[in-house]
Amino acid sequence: MNNLFPTPDRARRWLRTLPVVAMLACVWLMPGKAMAANSCWFSSLSNVSFGTVGSGGGTSSGTLNYICQNDSPAQRTFRICLYVNPSLPTGVAPRRLIRQWWPVEYMNYDLYSDPAMTQLIGSETSGHAVQSVVRTTSSTGQTTGSIPFYARIPAGQTMSADSYIAQNNFVLRAPSQGGTTAPATSLCASGPQASDYFEVYASFANTCYISAATDMDFNSVVNLATARNQTSTISLRCPNNTAWQVALSYGNNPTGTTRRMIGPASNYVTYHLFQDSARSIPWGNTTSTDVAGTGNNATQTLTVYGQVPAQAINSAGTYSDTITITLTY
Repeated sequence: MNNLFPTPDRARRWLRTLPVVAMLACVWLMPGKAMAANSCWFSSLSNVSFGTVGSGGGTSSGTLNYICQNDSPAQRTFRICLYVNPSLPTGVAPRRLIRQWWPVEYMNYDLYSDPAMTQLIGSETSGHAVQSVVRTTSSTGQTTGSIPFYARIPAGQTMSADSYIAQNNFVLRAPSQGGTTAPATSLCASGPQASDYFEVYASFANTCYISAATDMDFNSVVNLATARNQTSTISLRCPNNTAWQVALSYGNNPTGTTRRMIGPASNYVTYHLFQDSARSIPWGNTTSTDVAGTGNNATQTLTVYGQVPAQAINSAGTYSDTITITLTY
């Protein structure tokens, strides 16, 4: 499983990144808000948390709460224009979350103005269509409102199981629309502006699993004057860079570490399981005899090499055994 505490080597690598992290922290701690008469600004802005996601991706949402100020005795209509400038890490379409531990890895995501997640919220310089809403205020005073926004992590990404984070600068421009029919793009190009920062969080699941395992069938024999060989497969899937180990039990009828199939009248047929085609490396259920590897967020298939050595058979019939597969990560 994931170790929440870094190993000494990992800790040393992390310490070497501290000057960079310190610098980045200085950038992140610069939230700013602007308020002006006859305009709109943030009253609150929620962070976005995807929780734990896997290779299937995930969705989430947030809420922007605003206040509009009207100093005129008449009603005023504002065009509330939305932009999200990426802070750390940079990039739009897709945006990116950064892994919170060394080494650096990224998880793609994006932000949308509609629940169907078709209207992407761009930055001030990305060139995407401007997302905006129209709000009419009453005469002199303040009016409040809320704007939901939506987030999606696309499926099919490969990364390490860990926590990921990003920070963005939500920019709100609220020019007075009046009776103009000008498009939002031109209206939103100017006007009073407010901004605030919010963060996006996600954890990529450390979910290793065995997806399939085939039986090993040595078929029918007249005698066991010579050894019989056969194979089976084990398929597993783990997140990228996740260390795993696969152990095989000694079955239901072992004598010590020797596996045995049981048949009629409690007679036995001895057999062995190996890691290699030469059948020289035993496959057991201890650290020194199991098979180890590293996940790549794709299906990995292992071959089990079986052998029934030459031996006498005391009774004809069907012989079988059951092996338990243990996946540790």
